[in-house]
Amino acid sequence: MAFEAIDEKLRSTSDDDAWELFHENSKTSRRERHSIFPLPPSDATIVRSMNRLRTVKPYLDYPKVALPTDHPPSEQSFDEVMRGRVTARAFDRHALISDRQLAKALFAAYGITRDQAETHYPRPFRTIPSGGALYPLEIYLHANRVDGLSAGLYHYNAEASNLDVLRLGNDSEKITGFLFQQELGANAAAILFISAVFFRSTFKYGDRGYRFVLLEAGHLAQNVMLTASGMGLAAAPIGGYLDRAVDRYLGFDGLTESVVYMILLGHPPALEATPEETR
Repeated sequence: MAFEAIDEKLRSTSDDDAWELFHENSKTSRRERHSIFPLPPSDATIVRSMNRLRTVKPYLDYPKVALPTDHPPSEQSFDEVMRGRVTARAFDRHALISDRQLAKALFAAYGITRDQAETHYPRPFRTIPSGGALYPLEIYLHANRVDGLSAGLYHYNAEASNLDVLRLGNDSEKITGFLFQQELGANAAAILFISAVFFRSTFKYGDRGYRFVLLEAGHLAQNVMLTASGMGLAAAPIGGYLDRAVDRYLGFDGLTESVVYMILLGHPPALEATPEETR
């Protein structure tokens, strides 16, 4: 298709083709850059804006649970983990994951690696790449069967390496009602909700920042998947869920902050012994 025809199609895009319209509107070009943003924001302006934005959501009045720092080692080499990674299709509905395993998965997802204390840069670096190192994501966790952790909803604070206890109680049945793969969610030992505070990215990048948010969520999920696989756990990234229901459950308005991804963690289902093996 000629470029002129593509341009015409984009100009006449209907609501049914919203993804095409968004993709086009979030592109950058020299022409648009100079007409909309005559000059890019200076480094000083960006740093001032970042200093006004939180690096992680504070839950100051909530109880805290310190996460273990003695993470379990991987059972395989990186090459073996990468080749063996699969999306879980089932979980052992009785097995527990340990708090050490959970802590390692959370650190791999979004942990602090360098504090940048010797520089003017106001954001500590983390385990994954982030557009402009702005880190717009937050991680919430529902623990179902985590050894050393009561069932309930938590928020991960990477800077303090702890969990904010938002509320206790097992909400597995309620949460799985939000999923298209309900049985898979019901048997998971833990569920991670990856939310985005969009303005942390869009204040600098505009519509392009929304793209960066989604890319970053993918980086995060892959780290969790590979880390879980290396520890012998099962994991499944989840994109099929009822957005508004999940956002309401977590108390988000769905606009300034919304869940963009979910990850299920647990143990692979136990292999049943064959008749020959039981003799």
